[in-house]
Amino acid sequence: MRNLAGIFATISIRIALLSCAPALGANLMPGGDFEGDTGGWRTTTAKEIVELADAPSGRHVLKLDCAKAEYYFAVAGPNVPIKPRTLYRIRAKVKRMAGGGYLRIGGAIAGADRKVLRKGSSWTLKTYPIVMTPGQGAGAWVSCEGTFLVKRTEAAFLLTRLILKNGVDTVHVDDVSVEEVARPALPALRLPDAVIWPGRPSRMGMAVNRVDQEAAGLVVETTGARYELDSAGATLVCHQRIPDLRRVVTFRFSPALGALAIVRQDEDLCVLSSTDVALSISGDGLVALGPNRAVSITAISHIVPKHQRIVGDNVMAIDERGGFCLYPEQRLAFSAGPSVLTAVPGDTSQPGWTATLAAQPGKRVALAVFPPKSFPWEQSFKTRLIHSNHYPASDDIRAWSRHGNVLILHQNIYTPGQSSGPYVIKDEIEFRRVIATAHEAGMQVLAYFNPGAYRVRDADKAFELLRGLRAEYGFDSFYFDGLYRGDDWSKSYVFIRRIRELVGDKAIYTHSTLNPPAGQPSPYCPFIDAYSDFLLRGEGQTIKSVDGPYLRYVIGTYNISNSIATLKGDKMEGVSPQEKLAAMLRLHGRARWAYPGLRVERDKLFVDWYFPTLDRMAAEHAAGMAAP
Repeated sequence: MRNLAGIFATISIRIALLSCAPALGANLMPGGDFEGDTGGWRTTTAKEIVELADAPSGRHVLKLDCAKAEYYFAVAGPNVPIKPRTLYRIRAKVKRMAGGGYLRIGGAIAGADRKVLRKGSSWTLKTYPIVMTPGQGAGAWVSCEGTFLVKRTEAAFLLTRLILKNGVDTVHVDDVSVEEVARPALPALRLPDAVIWPGRPSRMGMAVNRVDQEAAGLVVETTGARYELDSAGATLVCHQRIPDLRRVVTFRFSPALGALAIVRQDEDLCVLSSTDVALSISGDGLVALGPNRAVSITAISHIVPKHQRIVGDNVMAIDERGGFCLYPEQRLAFSAGPSVLTAVPGDTSQPGWTATLAAQPGKRVALAVFPPKSFPWEQSFKTRLIHSNHYPASDDIRAWSRHGNVLILHQNIYTPGQSSGPYVIKDEIEFRRVIATAHEAGMQVLAYFNPGAYRVRDADKAFELLRGLRAEYGFDSFYFDGLYRGDDWSKSYVFIRRIRELVGDKAIYTHSTLNPPAGQPSPYCPFIDAYSDFLLRGEGQTIKSVDGPYLRYVIGTYNISNSIATLKGDKMEGVSPQEKLAAMLRLHGRARWAYPGLRVERDKLFVDWYFPTLDRMAAEHAAGMAAP
């Protein structure tokens, strides 16, 4: 392989503390040295506090004696008080006998009532800043640490957990601490660079079509939107152009942005700037505001939403024809006051309702209307997805190619097959065989990657890893098992634009049940979703109706991102597999054929009903019999 050792070597623990580490607050973890009162640690026979001659401090340590590999072999610790929008460092000393499995140290995030906060309907909000991979820390005490911060304003406690996953080992732990970390001051944005993005949305049919500078102000028209900024920079009137022209929202700025000069104008981006404010309008419909002074933004809605979400400081409003969003960056790695919603709508049943955001200096704000592009009808009929894992047999690939033309390979192509990585090809000869066979059969090959789970949090390094793997093995593109859902929207936006530039016209398939900007099923970012050909949503979410708003406005993408929707639906209730597929077809969504050969009845449903139905729909659409 190419020189990826530096990337693979980046891990979530540090053997030695940095001498230049920022100042820390008091230790918030009770009983973390396991001396004296340790009642906050709920131990059992196999998870007990013991005396140890070489304990790093005192005489006692916590011992986990896992004799049989379990999915979670866990110890519950104290409930540690924490504050939202605050950076913490968790530290521990660990000695493992065999180094079996993955050791995680962190816990779940709870509110003031000590009830765990949730992401969507199923997943708990949790953080494990310390992750030790198999073999790490075996035979000697090591010091490890990691940092975490929580966006959710309801956060009040870290419910401590130590977990050994999928391994047999005896683990000793001592000196567990949680301390608040002093963060550096928020630097000013570098303008206008902060609102200039890599990549070319025009290659996906999302372009800046015209820019007109008039006495009354500036008019910018993109593929999907029309923006009218008055000459004082006091109001931005936003229209969507797909499926037809209509006014969607007006953003009012106080104080006004002032006179802004055009510093870039091309088919991908129009950039405006002054000494303390910059604003860019992208072909994908994103208006990125970069202020180095405080500004209040009031969204005045001209639509009545069918689906509206206000989570934290984020506002999203959608009806059947389109919608808009308002998402501030948090930049929680720095010390600064938050951008906050100072007014939220009480009644959205009539046009004219408003929401006001107090945006802070040094934090970009995403303003967008959507959809940014037309729905890809031909691609939705012709591009068909088949999921596999490991390295499928060549005869199977050839047989699948009669029904599908995109082969998606999941994480078991890597060793050890964890979503967090490292992403090392398990069998290079087999991997090359699968790719070559699929290409001979006319199929694209998409390789698995999970940006949100990957232990290397640096998006630039993740991108370089993917570029290196693709160049080394010659597969076409990627299946992303989530993006950077817990980070600012800008991180995922830059990442997916760079990936689109890398793979060109090859298919990108993104699982996005949990989404930026808030790590929730909704709201989400259509201006990010639009760079993927297909989106997958609905994992672990309770869905009670095929006619409900979740299916239409979260799973569904029609007149929103206009990418092609697919459904996981593993917790969809009261409907048959065929009814699930039929519901998605009614929403102009499509289906992925997951793991053919695993379940005969599912294979039969796809071969005998779904693919023939899609063929019939394609013929009707081509003949003009099926109106959008």
